Amino acid sequence: MQDLQLASACNQLLRKEDLLIPSFVKEALKKRDFVSQISSKDELLIKIYSKQSIILSEIMPILHNLGFVVIDEVSYFLQDKDRYFIDKIRIEADREKLSKHKENISLLIEEALEKRVIEKCRLFELTYKENFSIREILLVRAFLNYIDQLVEVFNKNKMIETIVKYFHIARLFLNYFIEKFDPKKQKREYEKIEERIKEAFKEVLHVNEDRVLKLFLEVLKNVVRTNYFMQKESISLKFDVGGFRKHLRGIQPSIEAFVYHQEIQGVHLRMGKISRGGIRWSDRYEDFRLEIKSLMATQEGKNAVIIPRGAKGGFVIFKDREKISKEDFRNYYDIFIDSLLDLVDNKGDKKRDDRVVAYDGDDFYFVVAADRGTSSMSDEANRIAISRGFWLRDAFASGGSNGYHHKKLGITAKGALKSAERFFLEKGLDLYEDEITIVGIGSMKGDVFGNAMIESKNFKLIGAVSHNEIFIDPNPDPAVAYEERVRLFGSKNGSWSNYDKSKISKGGGVFKRDDKEIRLSEEIKALLGVQTDVLDGEELAKRLLAIKVDMIYNGGVGTYFKASYEENIAIGDKINEFVRLNADEIKAFCVCE
Repeated sequence: MQDLQLASACNQLLRKEDLLIPSFVKEALKKRDFVSQISSKDELLIKIYSKQSIILSEIMPILHNLGFVVIDEVSYFLQDKDRYFIDKIRIEADREKLSKHKENISLLIEEALEKRVIEKCRLFELTYKENFSIREILLVRAFLNYIDQLVEVFNKNKMIETIVKYFHIARLFLNYFIEKFDPKKQKREYEKIEERIKEAFKEVLHVNEDRVLKLFLEVLKNVVRTNYFMQKESISLKFDVGGFRKHLRGIQPSIEAFVYHQEIQGVHLRMGKISRGGIRWSDRYEDFRLEIKSLMATQEGKNAVIIPRGAKGGFVIFKDREKISKEDFRNYYDIFIDSLLDLVDNKGDKKRDDRVVAYDGDDFYFVVAADRGTSSMSDEANRIAISRGFWLRDAFASGGSNGYHHKKLGITAKGALKSAERFFLEKGLDLYEDEITIVGIGSMKGDVFGNAMIESKNFKLIGAVSHNEIFIDPNPDPAVAYEERVRLFGSKNGSWSNYDKSKISKGGGVFKRDDKEIRLSEEIKALLGVQTDVLDGEELAKRLLAIKVDMIYNGGVGTYFKASYEENIAIGDKINEFVRLNADEIKAFCVCE
């Protein structure tokens, strides 16, 4: 009886056919680590084969994101010439969809397990429901990630849920994009697809879902170029921002490019077709567009006398900075620059790649420059331009070996200080020869801040606030502090945490802006004029900006001051909201920005 029960139990777990390895699986496993097989005949099954043991927690999130209900799973291995590990998974799903879409589903499972698809999310369900390819899912993700940077009103996960819920509308969005930009299309009828999309909107029940989908359509409609059909690892999209400006606050670019890659994302913003500005390596993952937009607005003012409009670009890398080698960084930078160049025109016989369909007329003038994090990359940008045959060749990126070096010359910082000099002359002080007390915004690794702080040996830098650190030197020795700033400026990492603590005056130090509790020394309490023993990092930074000094020097990024009647929500710079001062709280004689 026990033998019969055991046989019955075994038969329920594995059947005869489960003990055979299909020949196509053996062949496929010579080239890749995982092979999946989908069966929709009797039971709905997914089998995953590998030559290594598969961790169940790696598989389950993928199947969940595909929209499957997992009923049960059996793991076992078979020994042939090689050992094969098999996971047999019984699922609950729509039999017809599973059968029709199994090729893309299998490929997605394999690519996700091999970590070629890095970000796993519910967009996978579009493969199961609408037979989206991996690249098509990445396109949808690119749009959603861009919209997430564009507006603050929608949560990214909520947007994903909405797109998955209305998967038939997602299919129409994709059809619209293909109809508009597929270079093989002879007749483009994307306006008719737009009518179908608007008709489908009538089925949407909730107002927030309706807003998400309508915003997606507006952004989609205002794409004017893409490199999507060039089949690169990256997807770059070029937008006419005027088409959805009503959803945005403050100064906005006219032309915008968004580059999506699974390990890097970035934007390039231009106020007009003839614009100029640098490329920044940002670490503001949540709101890098806001940072770049702020820099673009600043560039617009600075460019008034040299070129009509301002521009700025920037990117984030989704990898720990400490783990990014020089080679890695160059590869990521190359992806970003190359993807941007896909979206502009060239002079000569071949204006643009045949796989790029353009709706924005001619766009020849496109240049970049060095900025924080990319100060040594101009030659690399020019190498890419030359290799592509771009008409500007080594004039594409300023700051290279054949041009001037931003950080070495310090033009921006010197110009800013020169503009402040006259106010000190009116006060009877020489900005460069007299001792000037300063509170700064920025760090010594930045071109604009760093160059300014080494312009005079007499600057008494009392403190500084960077995007993540607070530096306080209550009573600095100007000569000692100057030497340390020079050293830090010339080092590979000029963040305040690398400042030699032995050179800081009594009671000072370097603190983190996100620290919950910072115990204050008597010297810092006296400097700030407070009695409390403990402040959090944001409050400490805010109080530092409010002390009485000769000059606040802003060489950083962000909006740290506002009018007293302005609301923080209208400023748009959420990351600095709890550090920001009202203008009537500033006690400095002069603000130099």
